[in-house]
Amino acid sequence: MNILDYLKAVHAQRQINKLARKYKNKKIVIYGAGEYFQILKNNFDLSNLNIVGIADKKFETSKDSNPTQYLALAPEELKEFDLDVILVALYDDTSLCDYLEYQLLINTENEGKPVRSIVEPTILYTIKVLLGK
Repeated sequence: MNILDYLKAVHAQRQINKLARKYKNKKIVIYGAGEYFQILKNNFDLSNLNIVGIADKKFETSKDSNPTQYLALAPEELKEFDLDVILVALYDDTSLCDYLEYQLLINTENEGKPVRSIVEPTILYTIKVLLGK
């Protein structure tokens, strides 16, 4: 299953809309500027999310590689950047969410700020995967 099919199967737009309501007027940084985010950006409506920047490891060496209109941030910049929440835009993001929340942001201005997936697998999707359907 490709990324777009996965995002449709887990009702990504519904999840994005829910996040937009939950984090209304909050400054959101997206972590992940790769293919996953590009597919999200090109196929789903992110306009109700108040995205103030996008962070990615590739911005450590060059911010010129930023394929979006958002401010490019290196991961280390998340320690001091004025944000309210980080939404991770990677397919397998569990270890990255843990790293950001429990290592990178510890003892910084952003310690304790929410770090979560922008799109999570639904229970039904997980069951179908487990059953091989």
